[in-house]
Amino acid sequence: IHAKNAELHRGEAGLAVRMADRIQFVVDDVLANVRTLCCHPYGCRVLQRMLEHCVEFQKMATLDRIQGCHRELLDDMYANYVIQHILQYGRDSDRDSLLKIIVENDLLKLSRQKFASNVIEKLLKYGNAYQRNTIVREMLKVANEGTSQEGVGSTVLLLMVRDAYANYVVQTAIDVVPEGQEKRMLLDELKANEVQLRNYTFAKHIVAKLGPR
Repeated sequence: IHAKNAELHRGEAGLAVRMADRIQFVVDDVLANVRTLCCHPYGCRVLQRMLEHCVEFQKMATLDRIQGCHRELLDDMYANYVIQHILQYGRDSDRDSLLKIIVENDLLKLSRQKFASNVIEKLLKYGNAYQRNTIVREMLKVANEGTSQEGVGSTVLLLMVRDAYANYVVQTAIDVVPEGQEKRMLLDELKANEVQLRNYTFAKHIVAKLGPR
């Protein structure tokens, strides 16, 4: 049985390599136009399937080519799905690149955007402990919200829970961030402001996750 399974596996691997050779011209054409195709309603689907099904050397070439334009694709209405696939099927270096972009371009601002918030959620789900904890540390910083008195002196976290999109990022963080100092600080900040959170429509699911008082 083991011999038959090994033979079957070798046969499948050989078939995959032969198929990869046959579609290489398609891969080359897509990668030559990767920026445009990522932002196209059908092109973005082609990129997603490549990340799922191409053999390793084709997948690595795809990841390398897209890494050069992570920032502009992050919050595009179609390209964000490609970025989400990269977070799921890509390398730690790809996740590190996107984490750096999120931190440098304001976690709060990106979390409030429909498409970028989905990317941040995906990074929390598929990132490693360091990447997840880094996002939490950004949440716990004091926000630079000078436009409203209500935002002055508040943490990024407490502004996120009020937002229609950003609150989902917080929910995901509660679910997936590993036990440790960052998670304790996250929960402590939410629990310390639980009475206030009950006044916000989008915070009700977060309050429920905190459990009984």
